[in-house]
Amino acid sequence: MTTTPAKPAKNAASGAVYDAGQGLAAHLSTGLLHALYLVTAAESGQIGRDEDPPGADPALLRAASLQIETVAMKGGDPALDRVVIDYLDGDRDGDGVHALAVRETRNVSLFGGRRVVTILHADALAFSGADADEPTTGRKKKATGLDPLEATIAALDPEPGRPPFVLIVVAERIDRRRKAWKLLMQHGALVEVPLMTMATLQQYLNDEGAPFGIRADRQVAQRIWDRLGGGDPSRLRQTADRLLLDAGPKGTVTVAMVDASVPMDRDAGVFAITDAISHGDGTRAITVLHLLLEHASATESERTGEVMKTFGILNGHFAAMLKIHAGLAKQPGASADQLGQATGVHPFRIKNMLPQLRAMRPGRLEQAIASLDAADTLLKSSAIGDRKVATSRWLERLLLSLAAGQPLRLPARPHIFDTLT
Repeated sequence: MTTTPAKPAKNAASGAVYDAGQGLAAHLSTGLLHALYLVTAAESGQIGRDEDPPGADPALLRAASLQIETVAMKGGDPALDRVVIDYLDGDRDGDGVHALAVRETRNVSLFGGRRVVTILHADALAFSGADADEPTTGRKKKATGLDPLEATIAALDPEPGRPPFVLIVVAERIDRRRKAWKLLMQHGALVEVPLMTMATLQQYLNDEGAPFGIRADRQVAQRIWDRLGGGDPSRLRQTADRLLLDAGPKGTVTVAMVDASVPMDRDAGVFAITDAISHGDGTRAITVLHLLLEHASATESERTGEVMKTFGILNGHFAAMLKIHAGLAKQPGASADQLGQATGVHPFRIKNMLPQLRAMRPGRLEQAIASLDAADTLLKSSAIGDRKVATSRWLERLLLSLAAGQPLRLPARPHIFDTLT
């Protein structure tokens, strides 16, 4: 049988890397298993030191770990040989969950099959003194001074075979720079699960609500995503869970429920606006703008202040995109880290902006900068006051022109006869 080989490991010293789809299925079909699997989010690019790495879709995490468990348990008795440990206590001393995991891997049943131990919610997993930034050295580590789980992992053979036990570590997100995670990737196999998206969030709502007869309107996931800015699956999932709880059995999660209970984040909202603009979706850009401004005071002066704050973030976003665009022109194929050094823009922001740049048609960015410059002059001039036009209306016109790739139509200069009324 021809199988798809694992991708070359980018972050692990010698461990195999499989995607959670066909790559993992092809590997499992060989019958040769690793003693250790780390199931976590796929890498999405360079992140900054102070940025949280993106997280995996929780439903796909469960599916991938279950896929491994099913194959590893083939011919065995799940009641005897399947152990699930929920790593929620954040044990760092090796006296609790660490020791429990090791004991369960060694406690092989005489009447069952292969022992399978799955550690859930392992995001806080850390070894004694092994979570520093310095890289690991060597293929094997001595067990002296290590906690039980670290010593067990360091002694594992990373090559697939027929191990007496399979240890599955499931984490929604990890920082691959940490030695604890590098150790797992070095001595086991890394299974990369896709990141949570708007579509998978909607599916999550549907799947979690189905057993209780709870429905979710089609636009709920998009509204949650717009209000929170996406990117953080824990926050997205917790918000979805709360909305399902509020709806109750046989209830419906509606867009109105999201608007009433989910706060809007301005930075995340502006990013959603720029994402809509890059795809030419003026309607969605305006929708998110209204979500941002709906909590503003009814007084014109305070609402104008909210508009100007939003415009300032929008202006800064496109200015950063222009720097990245210029950096790519000088260094085609440059990484986010290289672009960050050249432009001064944070690598994490660059990673998020690159898809928007790629989605834009040629010339759109330059046109957007010109329109933003014109809008900046307009919003800070007296022309709006003379015309009694609210700043929010001009910001709406700006977003529509940016999405359409057209120049912003400025108001005509007031004629002397306009004042003779």
